[in-house]
Amino acid sequence: MKKLFSFICLLLVDMTLGQSQKLKIEPIGGKYDLSEGPHWDEEKNLLYYVDIPQQKIYCWNPETKKITHAYLKHGPVGVAVPVAGVDNTFIVGCGRELVRMTWDPSTDNPDPEVKTLARVDIDRDDTRINDGKVDPKGRFWAGTMGEKDNVITPEKGSLYRFSLDATPTKLVTPVSISNGLTWSHSKDSFYYIDSPSFEVVAYDYNDDSGDISNKRKVFNLKENKITGFPDGMTIDSAGNLWVAVYDGGKVLHIDPRTGRLLQTIEMPATKITSVAFGGPKKDILFVTSANKGLTDAELKDQPLAGSLFAVHGLGVTGTTMLSSRVK
Repeated sequence: MKKLFSFICLLLVDMTLGQSQKLKIEPIGGKYDLSEGPHWDEEKNLLYYVDIPQQKIYCWNPETKKITHAYLKHGPVGVAVPVAGVDNTFIVGCGRELVRMTWDPSTDNPDPEVKTLARVDIDRDDTRINDGKVDPKGRFWAGTMGEKDNVITPEKGSLYRFSLDATPTKLVTPVSISNGLTWSHSKDSFYYIDSPSFEVVAYDYNDDSGDISNKRKVFNLKENKITGFPDGMTIDSAGNLWVAVYDGGKVLHIDPRTGRLLQTIEMPATKITSVAFGGPKKDILFVTSANKGLTDAELKDQPLAGSLFAVHGLGVTGTTMLSSRVK
C-alpha cells in the first residue's frame, strides 16, 4: 500500500496536446467526505475549499503546507468565497442560507462569527445550497439541490443570483443538482451545469443586469461516450472550460465555442467534484474529490479518494477568481 501511495503521489501522465507534456498529479490535502468549491485567493496566496457534510471550510497555505478549518454549525457548507477588500471575511452558502462569516484562516475556529444575509427555497426544507461563484460585477451566484437525510431528489432546486445587498433572484428552476458555473472573458456568456442533465450549457449574459437568456448546449457527456456526471467547472485564460467529472474519475478540457473536447486528465479517484486554477502563476489546477459513498473495496482501490489534488504541467493558465462584493 505504501508503494502504491508513493507511486500515485508522484504520478506522471504522458499527454499529447500539440506537443508532449508531463503532468504531475500531487495530493496535497485530505482525505475528505465531499470536498468541493476550490477558490484561489490571489491576494493572500491561499486556497479555500469546503467539505460539505462535515460543515467545514478549509484553507491550504502553499508556503507552510498547513491546512486550517472553520466549522459552521448552521448546516452543510456548499461554497465559500472571500469578500473583496475585507480581511478574514467570507460569503458562504450554508444550508439554505447565504451567510457572512468572520474567520482568520491562519488558525482553526470551531465557532466563527456568522451573520445570515439571505434565505432561499423558503417554501421547502429538503434542499441545500451547492456550488456557487462570483460574477464579473461581484454579485454572488449559487444554486440549490434536493437533498434530505442523504437522499437526493430531482428537480427540487434552483439557481439564484444575489445582488450586492444579498437580495436573491431566482434565475433557473427546476434544477436537480446545481453545479459548475463560470463566465466568458467577453462577459456575454454564462456557462452552467445541472449535473443529472449530463450537459454543460451556455446562456447569453447581460453583465449590467445579471440577466441570462437563450439557453444552448455546449457539451454533452453521454453524446461523447463519457461516463459520469459533470460537476464543478472553471475557465482558463484562453476561454476554455475545465470540467470535473463525478463518478468518472477525470477532468475534461473543452472549447465552449466549438464543443470540442481538447484534453482529458485521468485522476486517481472516481468522484472528482470541482476544479480551480491557482498558484503564483495561476498554472496549477486544484482538483477536489470525495470518498463519500464508496464501498470498502472501492476505497482500497482508490487510496487517494477524497483528496485535494494539485495538477502541474498542463501548459495553460487560469484567470483571477473574483472575490464577492456582497457584504
